Amino acid sequence: MPEKNRHSIIPDMPVTKVNDKDHSPKANGTAITDIDSLIEPPAKHGIEGVNAASIEKAVKSANIPMILMIFVMLVFGLIILYSVSGPDAYGQFQDSSWFLARQIRFTIAGLIMMIIVAFIPIDFFRQKWIALSAYILSIGLAFATLALGVGREHGASRWINIGPIQLQSSEIIKVALIVAFAGYRSTIAKMRSEGKIKEPKSDLAKFLKNAAIDFIIPVGFCVLVDIVIVLQPHVSCFIIVAAVIFMCALVSEIPLKSWIVGSLIIALAGGAAGAVILAAAPAERRERFMNNYAHVFKRLAIFTADDEELDNEEEGLTRDDTRQVDNAHNALGSGGLWGVGLGNSRSKYNYVSEAQNDYIFSIYIEETGFIGGVVLILMYLVMFFMCLAVCWRAKDVFSRTIATGCTALIFVEVLMNLSVELQVIPATGVTLPFISYGGTAQISLLIAYGLILSVSRSGTLQREKKRLKASAQASKHGV
Repeated sequence: MPEKNRHSIIPDMPVTKVNDKDHSPKANGTAITDIDSLIEPPAKHGIEGVNAASIEKAVKSANIPMILMIFVMLVFGLIILYSVSGPDAYGQFQDSSWFLARQIRFTIAGLIMMIIVAFIPIDFFRQKWIALSAYILSIGLAFATLALGVGREHGASRWINIGPIQLQSSEIIKVALIVAFAGYRSTIAKMRSEGKIKEPKSDLAKFLKNAAIDFIIPVGFCVLVDIVIVLQPHVSCFIIVAAVIFMCALVSEIPLKSWIVGSLIIALAGGAAGAVILAAAPAERRERFMNNYAHVFKRLAIFTADDEELDNEEEGLTRDDTRQVDNAHNALGSGGLWGVGLGNSRSKYNYVSEAQNDYIFSIYIEETGFIGGVVLILMYLVMFFMCLAVCWRAKDVFSRTIATGCTALIFVEVLMNLSVELQVIPATGVTLPFISYGGTAQISLLIAYGLILSVSRSGTLQREKKRLKASAQASKHGV
């Protein structure tokens, strides 16, 4: 509508100039009339609008399929846990839902942490102080558990008591080391791009310096934590941490030369230090040290034992030593195609000790059969490929290392638990992620999953391209 016709429709309304101090903007230096502001109201400015827009943007960028997948897995796990743990819970606490009630609380706490972490931009976690704090936390917890840990009746010191709270420190250490390693590699990559790392003049010095910076320092500090863990002794956690850090190092753009030289130096230094310590230690202390790993050697003997060795008492093993493994294996094989039905397992009535933890998969298979096992494994596979897609699309070293490390953490534990249940490897004490009972493990794994979601939301190439495109369009329109 032409300007003169617009004003002629409402002749009694005065046309006023807007003061320069007015909140309404001026376009190209021309005054905006009151009628103009009525026809096209100015944009609202306020905290409420900004927050609403930020929340809407965050929700739109969330990986909804991955969020739905974890909710399905958690509900599935709670159903399995209730079905499996009822008899043991009633026998210990006169409440068949005792384990379920506690696991629900742990799961809610873990979900809150997962959502908070998922909606924090992944770039926030790359700050130097976060990486340093994560490493200090991991090494501090490792030494605290070694010195003050409880749980040696289970073969290792795996828990520390903080007031009324009992934490399994190894679960926290696993996630903290991933963040620390990724933060270090990201910092080194940034310093190199800015030219802050000076290169020595000689090729040998340059070669050794790069090997130290790229491999020996980050991997060596993680190995130090891992050594403290194995001294507790917590061998299964030692294996998991080693596997996870290996995967982090594999994707963090460490040159092959640094890999080779760094590995040799760490192996030689570690071997020499270990040999000197063992040689200098008194025989009594060496014997006491080896006795700490008696449960590990016994598990290896049980795994490799045949019927002749079990029938021969001189071999040191009896049928009672293999009862747990044998009963779990029998439960695994007695489910048939469809199982005996949820809640109808016979093995969970103290034939398999603490069925809600290490051997939950065997009881689950007894109740749901081969079909139930296939369904659960397919759910893990779907989740794995979702996480793998996030790792593949990661935009930089930090995002890729975080996503890969957290994915490796979850699925190394899945593989180890299933391998024990299928008698592919000796018993390790590793629980089944999102299914087995455990508070610290549930919360820590959900935080790890939240970090993967954070990478998916703000740390992938696809999201980066969208952000750059939106920024270019805003610049083009003068916003």
